[in-house]
Amino acid sequence: MPRLFAALLMFLFGCVSSPALLAADVAEARSVLLIAAEGMADPRFRQSVVLVTRHGRSRSTIGVIVNRALDLSLAPLFPGLEAAAGHRLHYGGPVAPAQIVFLVRAEVAPAAAINLAERLFISSDGESLRRLLDAATPDSRLRVFRGIASWAPNQLEAEVDRGDWYLLPVDTDALFNDPLDELWPKLWRRATQVMVRAPAAAPLPRVEVAAWRPALR
Repeated sequence: MPRLFAALLMFLFGCVSSPALLAADVAEARSVLLIAAEGMADPRFRQSVVLVTRHGRSRSTIGVIVNRALDLSLAPLFPGLEAAAGHRLHYGGPVAPAQIVFLVRAEVAPAAAINLAERLFISSDGESLRRLLDAATPDSRLRVFRGIASWAPNQLEAEVDRGDWYLLPVDTDALFNDPLDELWPKLWRRATQVMVRAPAAAPLPRVEVAAWRPALR
């Protein structure tokens, strides 16, 4: 993995520390997709797509695996709420397994939400989630996770540097509209085409350090 990607990660996230997503810690975030390499050694992250964000005063780095559904509905979490039975729970990562977080596409941010990208928010606020379910928010706009992913200081940078991950800009349409079992192959192909495309090939979207630097000033 070229040093460019490790440098990008440093610019985006700095060091990582806190595993918790605090509902009261509302801030605009810097976000990116991590695409697991074919040779990912950690079985917890093989063929995974992780939406990673840096947020809050501590600028901690956390993420959720976005392509692993569990064979569980939200009904046990919201007894008596009929709409909850229509939504599946997803595996967000190995850290804080009791933590419930959700992604939502919305024109207006829910209470205590972090803005990840245009009209894309993440939150761990239970009342906000209940209101979204009460409003019959469809799967195409709402995704709920149990657990998160988190990294110790410098750990993620080292993983990127040794080739465990590719980085891509956040693709909200793909995250919500593509079948989960097709998401990693699709984004992996996109990421590897970015890395090895011939000079004459059509331009493909990529994450460049220069493109992100102005937003971090």
